[in-house]
Amino acid sequence: MSAERSSAGQGGRAGFTIAEVLVALVLFAVAMLGVAGSSALAVRVTGSALRERRAVQRAGDRIASLRAQGCASVRSGSAADAALALDERWTISPQSGSVTLIDEQVRWRTASGTRTLLLRSAILC
Repeated sequence: MSAERSSAGQGGRAGFTIAEVLVALVLFAVAMLGVAGSSALAVRVTGSALRERRAVQRAGDRIASLRAQGCASVRSGSAADAALALDERWTISPQSGSVTLIDEQVRWRTASGTRTLLLRSAILC
């Protein structure tokens, strides 16, 4: 008879209580909020790096183009690219000796304001 009582007592205890299930759900929800926050941060940082890479690439292309024109024909100027949301301005300093200086400035808008990249280079004449 004692064997029947002990097996009946163990059989009624199988499963989880409602409190255990609620605690598990709360812990799972907190973990998912952490994962979502990390994912949002990763997306934001990736987008920012992409815009900065485009700005650096645009500045490098402009400087290469100005170098290809040669010292005699380079002029200061500006351009805007609405598709990439980039504004650029380049300034050619007067030739001193056999060097012409180039300042290339690229601006783009972010959620927190405007970012600016400035590259300086020279053309040997």
